[in-house]
Amino acid sequence: MKHTAYRLFKKPFFGRFMRPWRWPEGIDQGPWQRLSIASGSGARLAALLAEAHTPEAKGAVLLAHPMGTAAKGFWLKQGHAELLRRAGYHVMLFDLNGFGESSSTTMDYPLDVLAAGQALQTRYPQLPLALLGASMGAAMSLCALAEAGHPFKAAVLESAFPTLLHFWRRYPIPRLGIQLSRLLYPAGERRLRPLHAATRLVGQPPLLLIYGEDDPYTPVRDGRQLHQALAQATHSEFWQVPGAQHTLAYAAQPEAYTQRVSAFLDSHLAAQGHPHNHAIA
Repeated sequence: MKHTAYRLFKKPFFGRFMRPWRWPEGIDQGPWQRLSIASGSGARLAALLAEAHTPEAKGAVLLAHPMGTAAKGFWLKQGHAELLRRAGYHVMLFDLNGFGESSSTTMDYPLDVLAAGQALQTRYPQLPLALLGASMGAAMSLCALAEAGHPFKAAVLESAFPTLLHFWRRYPIPRLGIQLSRLLYPAGERRLRPLHAATRLVGQPPLLLIYGEDDPYTPVRDGRQLHQALAQATHSEFWQVPGAQHTLAYAAQPEAYTQRVSAFLDSHLAAQGHPHNHAIA
């Protein structure tokens, strides 16, 4: 009954994106292992895992997708997964609950990120972990960094919104739903509010925030607001990308993106390279 109520509540937000998932055309399935992960949201999460192209991996990266029917396939289609594998990282992609091949339960998306991250850490207990998220995936990843037990040592977050209202303010029905949730279930809304998570980060992982100059959904000014809050809590870098639309910084500036993201991960995960010491209490 609870999950049915949530599915109805989700419909104005995500209904048009929750479609049967298809493997992206032209992408080799060979390197990818399929996994199923139990989430604290009550969902079974569908995930894909592929190992680094290099003989020795530097770490492992969990990728949290933006809204869209592509779900975890976004990272395959846009090339991020291959970029990270070439850079020496194992990669896990997963569908947030209700998207792609994952079952639909509650709105506790940060618990999905947490569960996927813990599953990845179990697979590679000797390696440091990082997060890469885009839009909804970035915002929910940031909220996951405020959860006890998260295993992440660094995060790259593109197009993360400061609050749900920032993203949905131009859409009347979702905006009303968020306003009602603030009144009727304030604790639940707070758990999905990146600005709130920014004051409660567990372990102070360093962050790279990325915003496109041509992004109307999460404009640079929203990113600056979130960055200002995060800079008071941890090491936080801000990259404003010329010519980039929403979640498409890599497409707009592939060489600069590759250099910036790889250098950030190499620097901050190398600093955490101590075996047996990767879980945050």
